[in-house]
Amino acid sequence: MLHSILFSALSTIVPPTLPNNQNLSIQKDSTFKRTWFYGADFKLNFSLANSSPNWTSGASNNVTITGMINAFANLKRDKMSWDNSLKLNLGVIANQQSDIFGSGFWSTRKNIDNFFLDSKFGHEFPEYPSLSIYGGLNFQTQILPGFVYRKDPVGREVKTLTTSFLSQGQTQVAIGTENKFGQDYYVRLGYVTLKQTYLINQQLYETRQEEVIARVQKGKYVDNEFGMQIQMGATKYLDVNKVILAKFNYLGFLPYQSSRPLLDSRIDLSIVAKITKHFNFNYTLIAIFDKDLVKPGASAWQNSWVFGVGYMYRI
Repeated sequence: MLHSILFSALSTIVPPTLPNNQNLSIQKDSTFKRTWFYGADFKLNFSLANSSPNWTSGASNNVTITGMINAFANLKRDKMSWDNSLKLNLGVIANQQSDIFGSGFWSTRKNIDNFFLDSKFGHEFPEYPSLSIYGGLNFQTQILPGFVYRKDPVGREVKTLTTSFLSQGQTQVAIGTENKFGQDYYVRLGYVTLKQTYLINQQLYETRQEEVIARVQKGKYVDNEFGMQIQMGATKYLDVNKVILAKFNYLGFLPYQSSRPLLDSRIDLSIVAKITKHFNFNYTLIAIFDKDLVKPGASAWQNSWVFGVGYMYRI
């Protein structure tokens, strides 16, 4: 938990008003009243570890591959705006293991898996250019199936399905106000928000032996909650030479009819330190606090993070 809190200060979601210090593609129509801002970062991290069979210190061969996409397409026309951002993180790690007979096999697992889409329509108040009313939608789920793992009597790996695409998935539809602070920060308050949690794969109730998963009752596919949305984000260079870039996004939801004392929260943090034009050190963190996603008594904090050296291509 401490790890996620210490790094909870900065997102991979691009702010609605794009900062001047980023590379942007800009296109205007013939009337010069409508302007598109768009761009994308494509990142690929790769690592390989190996040792000889007689390595006495003990080791395990493994290969890790992680791909990340962070894209945006924003439209500005007079007082109207339409901001869209997409974040996709997907990574696997393959680890070489042996059974009790010494026969080797590869165990392949996910190390990060998340799809996040955010779209927002806004209209500025003429008297207060930094304040606007907005209607927004964000959607998140995982792409690949998730499993828990155990060993059989001979040391071979056995996996049991626990999650899959849209199981769980979530959308939030919100109406509220947005404040922009300069070019790098924003805060949204969705006073009327519908949060929908999906569990499409009904097989999970049998494999997990549970009647309710993430508030969704067995035999149903969706759970609805009304509440208030809180969203904020920042994009900032941490040094004068614009080598280290940090992005932060927070998404919170407070149900109006609930005894839960804390917000359901999601924190996204990305820090990229440029080595060359295309190669960099990078750190990506996704931290989630939601008691509905875990069994009673378990910690409500869930963290997934990746640190590595990678290749990045920007358009």
